[in-house]
Amino acid sequence: MRTAMSAAAGGILAAALVASAVVPASAEVPSGDPTTYESFPAVADPGDRHEDYFEPLWLDDNGNHIQAHGGQIVETEEDGETVYYWYGEDRSNGYFNSPGVHAYRSTDAMNWTDEGLVLRSVQNADELAGDYFDALYDTVDDAGQPRTERIAELNYHLNSNELADYTTIFERPKVLYNQQTDKWVLWWHSDGRTTPGGSTYARSMAGVAVSDSPTGPFELTGVYRMPNRTDYKACTQAAVPGQARDMTVHQEPDGSAYIVYSSEENRSLYIARLNDDYTNVTHTTDTDMANAHQFSANGEYPYLFADGTAEAPVRGEDFQIVKECGMLEAPAVFTHGDRYYVAASGATGWAPNPQTYHTSDSLMGPWIRGVEADDEHENVAYDAIPEGGDGLLSVGDSRGTTFGSQSTDVFDLGGGRHVYMGDRWNRGEADSTYVWLPITIGENGVAQMRNPAVEDPERWGTGWDASYWDDKGAGDGVWSVVDDRLPAQVAPGEDFGAQLPATVPVDVDGAAGEVEVTWSATRFDTLGEHTITGTLASDDTFGEGRTFTRTIEAHIDGIENLAPSSDVTASSRQELAPTLTDGDVTGKGWDDWVAGGAHPLSSTLEFSWTLPQDVDSVVVNTYQDGPDATWPARIDAEYRDLTGQWVDTEIGVDLAQDPAAGPPVAELDLAGLPATTGVRLGLTTETVTWQSISEVQIWGAASGADVCSADGTVLTASFHQTDWEVMPAEFACDRDGATAWSTWDGEDLHDRAVLTVEPQEAHTLDRVAFTNVEGTIESVGIEYRDAAGQWHPTTAQGVAPAANGALTTIAFDAVEASAVRLTFETPGSYLKIPSLGIGSGGAEPSTVEAAAQLRCVGAKAHLVVTATNTGGAEADLRVETEYGARTLSGVAPGASESTTFHTRASEPAPGEATVSTAGARATAAYEATACG
Repeated sequence: MRTAMSAAAGGILAAALVASAVVPASAEVPSGDPTTYESFPAVADPGDRHEDYFEPLWLDDNGNHIQAHGGQIVETEEDGETVYYWYGEDRSNGYFNSPGVHAYRSTDAMNWTDEGLVLRSVQNADELAGDYFDALYDTVDDAGQPRTERIAELNYHLNSNELADYTTIFERPKVLYNQQTDKWVLWWHSDGRTTPGGSTYARSMAGVAVSDSPTGPFELTGVYRMPNRTDYKACTQAAVPGQARDMTVHQEPDGSAYIVYSSEENRSLYIARLNDDYTNVTHTTDTDMANAHQFSANGEYPYLFADGTAEAPVRGEDFQIVKECGMLEAPAVFTHGDRYYVAASGATGWAPNPQTYHTSDSLMGPWIRGVEADDEHENVAYDAIPEGGDGLLSVGDSRGTTFGSQSTDVFDLGGGRHVYMGDRWNRGEADSTYVWLPITIGENGVAQMRNPAVEDPERWGTGWDASYWDDKGAGDGVWSVVDDRLPAQVAPGEDFGAQLPATVPVDVDGAAGEVEVTWSATRFDTLGEHTITGTLASDDTFGEGRTFTRTIEAHIDGIENLAPSSDVTASSRQELAPTLTDGDVTGKGWDDWVAGGAHPLSSTLEFSWTLPQDVDSVVVNTYQDGPDATWPARIDAEYRDLTGQWVDTEIGVDLAQDPAAGPPVAELDLAGLPATTGVRLGLTTETVTWQSISEVQIWGAASGADVCSADGTVLTASFHQTDWEVMPAEFACDRDGATAWSTWDGEDLHDRAVLTVEPQEAHTLDRVAFTNVEGTIESVGIEYRDAAGQWHPTTAQGVAPAANGALTTIAFDAVEASAVRLTFETPGSYLKIPSLGIGSGGAEPSTVEAAAQLRCVGAKAHLVVTATNTGGAEADLRVETEYGARTLSGVAPGASESTTFHTRASEPAPGEATVSTAGARATAAYEATACG
């Protein structure tokens, strides 16, 4: 018979054990008037320094802020009614001194009744001899004396007092109901000190407790290390055997259950199958293999290593790794259709970060990030995935903080409606709050989480509920559009509505059928790739509102985006300059932020080429980086002439600073400029903030092929920088101004350097252009190799280059060349060339043909001229109109190329265009037209 411990016995116990010091004063739990909730709380993400960051509180039936942090929702049925239990960490005393695991009950998942502590901690060892713990653990013998050894063992795993020698940490409690045993099983991340005053994360274990009731009391039955691969130190030498930190659990319809845990110092995320009663893993031993002071009520411990023995767990059968060497914690598992999802955060302490998710068709893998295997973001750091990138969970998360939260669970309301549960941590204080947000599942199973209060503040600004999914196409199963039947290209300004299909074939879990679709656009006024959204009608499986996106290119023959072939230079944050031409017109790209809050009011972006280009227009896609207008108020343009001087164009555009309207797209018309080797954009603002740009497109007709950077071209040099072997010849032609070919070796300087450029096939060439930035080049000589393999000098010999930092252009009589050799005279010096181009000219054709037509683009007309080389050799064709002139370089025999001129008029008059080359000339008439 168990009896209460006497006062005398308590004194003996306190002397026998290392007693805990007095618990520090408890932090007050925020409270208010009891509230009846009709929706899930709306949350904002104003930043952790904002006074409202830890709002709103979520109050229970007593008016106290709910204490269920790091927790989980368990759905069950009681008397024919759906009931939810919310388990979590009780932080009413702050991060340390936790009372244990708290539970709340609800029938609508919005209003919660306090069910009290279901797994209790202690603040000193004496408490374990009290009636509550004696009833659970038999801590007092029949004579009323405390069982000292048992109490000491339990105290090690249950004492959460901050001042205790071996402080225990309770985190991320998760609960399973085992129908076979009729038991409720609670798992949690059980951590704490292993030495007095040491790290509170030294144990790295998972605790387990059982109960006959969902409201406890739960009895501790084990605290374990978890299974590991044998090479568990592959990601870091600091890893300890069987480490288990942030964790969750998952239960299958067939009754099997799994534990998911961060291991290897959070470098790898594991899944391991639990035994039939859910209280241990499938392979156990009677030995504490980690020698880590594990606890087991029945003497069984997890067999830790997949070492190939008969007793060992097998990877792919008993456990699997979701991600190796990936720095993931806070896992949350859910299913949609037949697909498994694991959402997880990066490991950044209390600070939230952009969370990712992984998917698999089986818990035993293989797992991939997002839904696309081996995509470009598969193995980048979690915070390097751009907006909309595969595997990034949140959409519209401008701060990159998962809306100021860290995942803890995802629970299913049914019908494809998934609710993300996250914590907004105030370093574990009692006023840490909750972020609950809806997850939608899109095409191919893409998971996307949005914040309704930000997405539609008028509708959801005070809270959101299950009706959020009513127009989001909710339903079970994974679907995809088999064939969108869209045109690949359209003309800018063209109404292509008649080309859009009324239905598309949609596959759902392997079965396809036609579904009605509506489209977001029927015309695009600007050149380039545009996103069009299709919205599917509802059917027997899915509600209305399923959307998918595709791209359509607005295209004019002869016009291309010249920006990706340019060197990009930014006045600040040069490391972000490549994002300006990466093709992502909506995601965050570059901004001019500088440290210390000294935001520039004026910044520049330069786009440069070695060979002259004919520019028609520049399109600047701005970006809204936060709730305010974070884009330029004005953009002005300059161009660089063929002497290397920057020239003001007096062309600019003002941008409205209206954050409610969203980031604008600016277009600058540069069609009247001469051929140029660079465009510089001046960005100015009167607002003390950063100026954000997502993408810049420069539309025009390329003046000639650059064989230096063409695919398949081979570059060799007599030598390159020898001290570190880091500046080879190919760096001169890689279209990256941040890399260079250098001949400096630090000691013996060479008097001459030779660069050989060998394209895949012969070209007619007539010019070389480059910029040297260091050293001294006295002169340059150019040779070419003919079809027979013989080398000959061109007419460019002994040419003195421009000053360092300025573009040097060297023209010579056109030659048919299978290779080009440049000899740089550098007596007593060296060279350093970041960018070099070799242009194609041509032999003179004997005949040419011309055609011309006016086309409407929006309310203005463009003149499209098509030139055909009807001769027998590659040639440069000169196109001349009253709206400007261009040279189409290297036109192959029998080939046609088109070029476009802006008329800047709505009703241009009829006229003529001419196409010419030496010895040949053709004229084409065009009729008047009216646009608008």
